[in-house]
Amino acid sequence: MQQGLFDQPPEIDLTRDPYAEKREFGRRLAEEFVIDEEQGFDFILAYGSETAARNALIQRWYRDEVERRDEAA
Repeated sequence: MQQGLFDQPPEIDLTRDPYAEKREFGRRLAEEFVIDEEQGFDFILAYGSETAARNALIQRWYRDEVERRDEAA
């Protein structure tokens, strides 16, 4: 008889954050622009990549919707 797909419970690693890399990208955006890390993380999730999120923030910076930190400009 074939073993069922769901006979054994799945192994879940609760110590690993699947979004750790994306949180780091958000942290870098927060260092470059005057936003908090959570907003940076939200931008990463919304735009799909660090580059796309940075481009969106640069567009907002041009329209004076967000500030850029002096050392990043």
